[in-house]
Amino acid sequence: MLRHLLVPLAVTLVVPTLGCSGAVTTEPAATAEGATTRAPVAQSAHGPLKLAGDALGDVPLTGTQRVALEKLASDTEARHAGARAARHDLVVAVAAQVEAGQLDRAALKPRIDALVAALQAVQPADRAAFEQLHAILGPDQRVAFVDAIEARIAERVGQVRDRHPLKQWATDLGLSEDQKAQIKDVMKQRWQARAGDGHAGQPWAEAKEHGAKLMTAFRQDRFVMDEVAPPQDLAAKAQKGSERILGMVEVVLPVLTPQQRAIAAQKLRDRAESLDEVAPGMP
Repeated sequence: MLRHLLVPLAVTLVVPTLGCSGAVTTEPAATAEGATTRAPVAQSAHGPLKLAGDALGDVPLTGTQRVALEKLASDTEARHAGARAARHDLVVAVAAQVEAGQLDRAALKPRIDALVAALQAVQPADRAAFEQLHAILGPDQRVAFVDAIEARIAERVGQVRDRHPLKQWATDLGLSEDQKAQIKDVMKQRWQARAGDGHAGQPWAEAKEHGAKLMTAFRQDRFVMDEVAPPQDLAAKAQKGSERILGMVEVVLPVLTPQQRAIAAQKLRDRAESLDEVAPGMP
């Protein structure tokens, strides 16, 4: 449960990390002449950047394009080292508080602020990089890339549904039926309260709409991030996201025993070491 709640917090903070750029591509990029090959790009990357690199494996690329894309990916990966470190620190801090049995929001705020600052610093370059990706690819390649991205996202969604991560957490923590019922009731109450305020489901709906609009525009010859997806206020999103997610964690903690909290904390620490899979980059 706690991992399920914390990961969306990270996602909430990294969704808008494609920065801002005024570049305009009015004509399809001319691809280098020569044979094309199909193979993934940026295999040492993390998160959405690796997802994009895998999707590019379905796109026939020339040697010149492949060199340009590897450089673009390498620069993006290096640019996010600070954000990955800040995210790691945030998760480790939450893990310590989970083990202690009480969240201290004031103590977490500097770490959330550090993550937001790191993401804000790379936002412009990230958006410029996505426009560069569009410029490197030709019309048919852009369509193939978007199709491959959408197929992989759908596959991941299906895998999450099949695995039932919440059930796995319940098993790992050894939750009793009474604890499961308590957590379910608390979550239901919070969801109903948010629904009453007109907020239930909005972040996910907005993210889905944002992604669909972005991918539709990427297929076209003209692609300008400022026209398709204006930069978002990361600080405001962080405040809303942390309040929503940490609020849920806060009400779950009293249901857990000290031993269960220790297990949950260790799982979060383990997660911190691999949280790169939700690190930002090219979506």
